[in-house]
Amino acid sequence: MIRSGQIRKTESARCLLIALVCLTLLPSLGHAYELLIGTGERGSFSYYAGKAVCRSIHKLDKETTCRPVPSVNYTDNLTNIQSGSLDLALVNSKMVSDAFHGAGLFEYVTLDYGQLRLLMPLYRTPVSLLVRRDARIDELKDLINKSVNVGSLFSLQEIVFSEIMTAKGWSEETFSLYQNLSSVHAQDYIALHNGSVQAMLHIGMHPDRKVKNSLANGQTDLVGIAGPVAGRLIESDTGFYRQSIPQNSYTGYAESIDTLSLETLLIASADADNEMVELVLEAIIAAKQQLRNAHPSFLNEPVNVETLNASYLHPHPESIMFFQTNQNRL
Repeated sequence: MIRSGQIRKTESARCLLIALVCLTLLPSLGHAYELLIGTGERGSFSYYAGKAVCRSIHKLDKETTCRPVPSVNYTDNLTNIQSGSLDLALVNSKMVSDAFHGAGLFEYVTLDYGQLRLLMPLYRTPVSLLVRRDARIDELKDLINKSVNVGSLFSLQEIVFSEIMTAKGWSEETFSLYQNLSSVHAQDYIALHNGSVQAMLHIGMHPDRKVKNSLANGQTDLVGIAGPVAGRLIESDTGFYRQSIPQNSYTGYAESIDTLSLETLLIASADADNEMVELVLEAIIAAKQQLRNAHPSFLNEPVNVETLNASYLHPHPESIMFFQTNQNRL
């Protein structure tokens, strides 16, 4: 006679066997990734964008973790992508261009950044001038013989202003005063408001709280960088694009302001896992409306295979495949 305990053991073993067989027949759930995305310093729009991308990824795949890694050094994210310390990074187009061509900050860097790969552009950041009204600066050429602040040494502001000076054929002697004041403790805004500086370069999203407060005092104006010099910088294919600061971004600015911009690119290394790249791109496109609600600059420019291939930075093969397949969703 078979005891009841033996029957229960036999049934349990049979159930376990059936469960194992069923598990082997289920489709693979894929990898659970732990992603690190390099961004600008904490509190910057880049850091905010990194968090937004991570939220999109986690919303699509709860098993995948994603964390923004802030940095104050423009070269860090590129180098850490190259070395594998980061999975993804948000880097502005000017820095990527300089790294790829060995220019600017990267002129004496011996690292080869040829293994960087473009996944997609994410947003554009306007470049403009904040000027004193009593200086009568209505366009770029009016900066001649004025006192200017171009940002701290090796900052993005200084790098971009240097490009503008080269395009115009200017030197430091072009201005009555050429300063490298930092934004730390609002040194740049204090100098502008007390009159020791008549103009400074602003690179950032709009509306901007500091710009809004500055314009509200009636002493300053926002001026776009347009005209022939903007065209030359855009045609140079060194990371500059045409952009408009939307109308009504600030009280009294009923018209949009034409100016330059830099594009923030989502990049990875050439050996980035295809499944990871597909997951990230799918998460971003699936969350397109939520990202646009978070800030209208996100995904505001068309992305397709042609725009990816037009970049000096080679697109990741999986990115090409993804946008070929999903063009109707963009």
